[in-house]
Formats: sequence, structure tokens, C-alpha cells
Amino acid sequence: MNAMTFPSRKGRKAKAAPVTLPQWDRGAEGPANQIRLRVEPATAEDKETGREVLTGGKRKRRQTWVQLYARKGDLTETQLLAAERLARAAEGFPDRDPLAAIFGGKATDGFDPQAAKVDAREQFRRAWAEVPAASKPVMQRVVLEDQPVWHGNMPQRERHMQRLRAGLDAIS
Repeated sequence: MNAMTFPSRKGRKAKAAPVTLPQWDRGAEGPANQIRLRVEPATAEDKETGREVLTGGKRKRRQTWVQLYARKGDLTETQLLAAERLARAAEGFPDRDPLAAIFGGKATDGFDPQAAKVDAREQFRRAWAEVPAASKPVMQRVVLEDQPVWHGNMPQRERHMQRLRAGLDAIS
């Protein structure tokens, strides 16, 4: 629906007026929704070779704070992988097989999604036990809650980043 109609008066036809958004309202393209979005080339898998090929399009992905810190050089690749592994374990590995809970039975080949979730939580508890006590608050905030390191002056921020690095090194 591109137009709004107004009621007619005295038998005249209704007029159609275009619906326009206020100039400040840009919806999903507004500045508030652009935070941590990264535009990258869209790819598809080539069925013959199995490699990813560029499709010519672009896609947007929202980065986690851990990914953003790794891109800026504050975290190493192994620390990034450890953080992502811990976050997935805390969520119960939702990306392993999302359709297994729907189909069940023969289609899952004995895969029990509830047992996998319990196993993931056990893996999370084991990894969380290895994190130093001083690193747990910043690990909780950045890795599990996907929030930025606490702001403050530069020495405070660097201390928090060092605690985050130490916690990620302990579980990698």
C-alpha cells in the first residue's frame, strides 16, 4: 500500500495521498541500527568445486564485541575462537543441528537434542571453572552478554582488556 485514501465528499472520488516517512525516520537503515554492522561480499558454494564464489551481491552481518576486538587487534585468533566456543557452549550449541528437535526419530540417527544441550552446558561449566576469578566479570560481560568492555579512562579499559585476554588464554 503506497497511498492513503481520504473519504470522498459529496459523491466525488477519494483522493490518494502518498505515504511518506518523516525525514528523520529511516527505519532499519537508521544510524541506531548500523552499530557493529559489517558489509561484506555475498558468497555462494560452487557445487562442482565445493569452493565459495562471489555472487556480486553484498550482505550485512552484525559482529559481536569479541569479533570487533579481534578485528581491531586487541585479541588474537586463538582468543577469538576460545570466546566463540565458550559462547556457543553457554547457549547449548544451537547451531549444531536445529532441525533435529523437529524431526526426531530416524532422521537424527540417534541424536538427542536435549542430551546435546546438557553436554554443552557441562562443557561450559568445565571451561568456566578454568577462568581466573579476576577475569570472570569481564568474560561474563563481553563474551556471554555481548556487551563492550566497561568504558573509562584508558588505563582502566586496558586492565579490563588484559583480564579478558587472560580469561580467554586460560580456556584456549
